[in-house]
Amino acid sequence: MSIRKNIKKYKNNFLAAWGRIKKETSISNFNRLAEVIGKTQPSISARKKAGDFPIEWAYLVAKEYNLSTEWILTGEGEKSPVIRKEQEAYQSSAVEGQQDNEVAEPPEKYEEILPSEEERERFLVLLKAWLFELEQADPKRIYWFECAFEDSFPEFKEWKKNID
Repeated sequence: MSIRKNIKKYKNNFLAAWGRIKKETSISNFNRLAEVIGKTQPSISARKKAGDFPIEWAYLVAKEYNLSTEWILTGEGEKSPVIRKEQEAYQSSAVEGQQDNEVAEPPEKYEEILPSEEERERFLVLLKAWLFELEQADPKRIYWFECAFEDSFPEFKEWKKNID
């Protein structure tokens, strides 16, 4: 799915997102939603009128109720975050390392600093939205971003060679 279509599915979705939240959480009115997201009831009513449910609000609800931000906004994907495969792979490699008499660092050490699935999702959604706006303002800027990203992360440039 293109970035443009992906961004559009987050627009004009207040009623759908609100319906999913009411169905899956104990939030049943705007006053309770306001408490969870740290906004006022009138600001929520204004967003309802505009038809837009902000990604940031979905993230805060998702975090509070162990739901997926994408699912709240679109109804697609897993309702609850799944355990990240990277963490499972790290844990299994740590166990294998111990069998080979290697000292493996405990995964708990990194779980404190690793972003949660919701934080990762939120960042990727925001990044896609920003890139979309960047491209809309000046399509050539996307090439600038790609070059700057490759300069900052040479490992991305190497990875990209392997997939092209």
